[in-house]
Amino acid sequence: MEYDIAKEYLKIIQNKINMNEFDAALENAKKLTAYFPECAEGYYYQGICYYAIEDYQHSLNNYEKCIELDHNFPKAYYNLGITKYYLGQFKEALNYIEYAYKLFLKANNEEAYKKCLDSIDYIKEEHGL
Repeated sequence: MEYDIAKEYLKIIQNKINMNEFDAALENAKKLTAYFPECAEGYYYQGICYYAIEDYQHSLNNYEKCIELDHNFPKAYYNLGITKYYLGQFKEALNYIEYAYKLFLKANNEEAYKKCLDSIDYIKEEHGL
């Protein structure tokens, strides 16, 4: 039963994000993590929403919480890296994206690890890392 409730929240959150309704998605993601504090995806989606509304510190905090709960969440590592990049923390950004690349490669997610490689190459070229 509880799993079904969490799944419903996740569907609502994803739909709101797809419609660019980030405030509503964030509200639902916060409810999800209030009811299910061990739900890594709830923090991941909060990270997405905070990033979209340009609250980068809260975005970072939520991606970090997601990773704390699930060390094998490559999308969270990638988005954490992108957020760090946006904040000018290029070396840290590179480290997180490289780690996401390894996780995506291990999962055989070709589209995602190619996206990581593109980001890695860009950061290295633009910032001499």
